[in-house]
Amino acid sequence: MPDMDGESLTYQLLRLVHAMDDATNTGIQDVMAELGLTHALADALWQLDPTAPAPSMRQMAARLHCDPSTVTFLADRLEQLSYVHRAPAPGDRRTKALHLTEQGHLARRQLVDAAMKHTPIAQLTVTEQRRLHGLLTKAMTDGRKVTSPHEVLNAPPENPEQSA
Repeated sequence: MPDMDGESLTYQLLRLVHAMDDATNTGIQDVMAELGLTHALADALWQLDPTAPAPSMRQMAARLHCDPSTVTFLADRLEQLSYVHRAPAPGDRRTKALHLTEQGHLARRQLVDAAMKHTPIAQLTVTEQRRLHGLLTKAMTDGRKVTSPHEVLNAPPENPEQSA
């Protein structure tokens, strides 16, 4: 149902989500440049959760919503930057998994730290962040079965003590 401006609340929220994504990308572009990352490479590095098992190339393609050949290109570039290395996946030596290197862990940490400081969400109090986290998690899981334990939407914030 449209509001007084003629746009539905859902549409307005979607516009805000896109604006937040743009603001976050703008806020981390200096760190991305320092690390030699494009937006696509930064997204791939972000998806390599150091607390989760190393994903296969196919799993990375699913996380990044792209073709496996694109992941091959991204993995090649991340290897050139010494951020990842490919190794046979446990249980299936035909499948390659992407592992963060020590340099990759540091680069990912820089990227995450920059995103946590330079995102509109960082301006919210911890209480507001928790409320928003709960609402976004509900929106993303309500009525759907979440199949990937890696999904960031279900993970607790990396730094719950952060406050505005």
